[in-house]
Amino acid sequence: MKVLVIGDVIDDIIVVPHGEIRKDTDTPAQIRQTLGGSAGNIASWAAFSGADVTFIGCVNERDLEKVAKQFEHYNVKVSLQKSNSETGKLVSIVEGSNRTMLTDRGANKDLDLAAISNHQLEQFGFVFLSGYSIFENQAEKVNEFLTRVSELGSQIIIDPGSAGFIKDYGIDNFKKAIHRANVVVPNESEFDLLGADTPITIVKRGSKSVELYQDGNAIESFDVEAVSVIDPTGAGDAFSGTILAKLAAGDSVHHAINAAITNSALAVRTIGARPEL
Repeated sequence: MKVLVIGDVIDDIIVVPHGEIRKDTDTPAQIRQTLGGSAGNIASWAAFSGADVTFIGCVNERDLEKVAKQFEHYNVKVSLQKSNSETGKLVSIVEGSNRTMLTDRGANKDLDLAAISNHQLEQFGFVFLSGYSIFENQAEKVNEFLTRVSELGSQIIIDPGSAGFIKDYGIDNFKKAIHRANVVVPNESEFDLLGADTPITIVKRGSKSVELYQDGNAIESFDVEAVSVIDPTGAGDAFSGTILAKLAAGDSVHHAINAAITNSALAVRTIGARPEL
């Protein structure tokens, strides 16, 4: 089945300091500019995992061709909306397994869900929506969009994206927005806020485990591979992208989770949030 990923695209600047950051002076560091944005990363990992992927996002009009070529490198087709705002940017400061992110969402704020036509949507068996794009819209508008997707017969997968932003948005509002979701893939802190209100909830508990809930009931816990972490950026995106690809291929949820754990381990062993090709 073809899959559609909707959400953010961001230029990432990854900073890995060589030791503790010293205030008011220099700290040697490894700095790399990479492609990012949670939804953009998920689209790339889904394609890496074998899916036929199309991505919809919003960038500065000057960057349309550049971003399209970047996605082409990962075998992801695009249908980009354009904005006068600058394409989103993020600085990620990595200290061991911890990271601090400074984000300018830029053109991502201008993504228009209503502009995505039924003709576009009906081509896809699975539609993924990034939580970060939900935060830019009223809950009623998101619910209306996802209702259209559901009525066209697509399965809906949501990665909530940010516990902090869920609190800012309002927990009840967020639940209302994603009411139509078939699969939700939260991390531990997001799950603590949202619970398991969808038919399938797959909880990412970092290096501890992955837990599967069906219709609110805990079904199974999966061990996570222990690896040396170089850069945790994108591990959750690798997980969600693999889940999306494997479910779209008709694999069982159990198989999809195990494949996602493998790709997450691969993601943390490289700098940057997208797969190394």
